[in-house]
This record gives sequence, structure tokens and C-alpha cells, in this order.
Amino acid sequence: MTIESRFTAGGNFDLTINFDPRSFLAADPRSLPPVIGSWFSDQSPDQAASTLEKAREYLRQSIQLLFNGQPLALPKLTIQPIDGADNMPLKPDTQELHLLAKCAAPIPEGATEFQIAFGKNAATDLILLNALENAAERRPQVLFPGETSRPFVFRSTPPPAPAATQAAPKGSTTTTVVLVIALAAVFIGWRLLNKYRHFHRGHRKPKDRLQE
Repeated sequence: MTIESRFTAGGNFDLTINFDPRSFLAADPRSLPPVIGSWFSDQSPDQAASTLEKAREYLRQSIQLLFNGQPLALPKLTIQPIDGADNMPLKPDTQELHLLAKCAAPIPEGATEFQIAFGKNAATDLILLNALENAAERRPQVLFPGETSRPFVFRSTPPPAPAATQAAPKGSTTTTVVLVIALAAVFIGWRLLNKYRHFHRGHRKPKDRLQE
């Protein structure tokens, strides 16, 4: 089995899983010869649907996704048969049938690293290749049943949470402006009144002052 994971700067990830159907057709896949393409193409629609559902169940039981150590179930899988020799669509003369599964989902909020825990009953080994955008890891990881991959860091720090802004109560801005204008008017009026009194006292006639 091979798994290619790809993480994007936009906050999504996708998986491409290439595996041999013998992994779920027998407890020991090595006990069966390669499955030829006609084994699948000759199935009725109901039989083919049942085969693909068995494949999905096998993957769900064998692959556990971990983000910062927290498990995440496999997203919804789409599976199609391919030619195992060249990974192209199934041909009438395909001698080794493989299945290609794909899924995609948003990265869990705050996650910075990714791992795969490979099931003990997977009955095969796993080659894992992680990539950030189109830059793949230099060394693929090889896992045996029961092992967990080393962490793949796809983001150095969690993305900053959007700043919470509290909306001002309706009408509060208008009320504040009116209050400021009113206070300013009172203050200016008080200053003008003081100046008027000072001016009036300084220019009264002496007779008026004696009468006070």
C-alpha cells in the first residue's frame, strides 16, 4: 500500500491511497496470486459495489489519521479500479488489479503536524509520502502493521485566530457625539460669560462703581 498526503496553505489536505485488493480478500495476501482486471470488470454492478464497500471498510480499519496526536476518521473515500502496472485505468488485459482511493478534507483547526497509525491487522506494509503543496518529503516512510509514522510538520505555528470585535450598541456613537458637543457648548458659553463680566466691570463709569 502507498499513501500520498498533500497539505495546502489554504488549510486543506488530501490523500491518495494505492492498494492491492488481496489485502482484504485474504488474511494472508501472499497466499493469493495477483488479481487480474477481469475479476472486477466481470462483476455485476451490485457485486462491484459490494467489493468497493469492503475496500472502504478495510481502509477505515487499517488507517487512523492523527493531527497533533488527536485521531481523525478517514474522510469520505472515492475508489476506482486501476492497472497495477502503470496506475492507469483498468484495461481488458490488466494482469494485476489495484484500487485507487482518494479523499480530501479541511485541516483540523490549530493542527500543525500529521501522522498515520497503521492498523495491526492491515496485513501489508505501507509506504507513506507526505507533501506540503508540491514539495514532497525527501524520504518516504515505511510502516509495518501496528506502527505509527513520524510527525510531518506542515505548519510551524497555528494560524492566528481572528480578533474578536464587539459591536458598539446601536445609537451609542451618536449619543457620545451629542454629549461632547453639549459639554463643549457649555464650556465655551461659560468662558464667554466670564470675559463679558470682566470687560463690563473694567469699563463702567466711576459713578456707577461708587453706587455699588
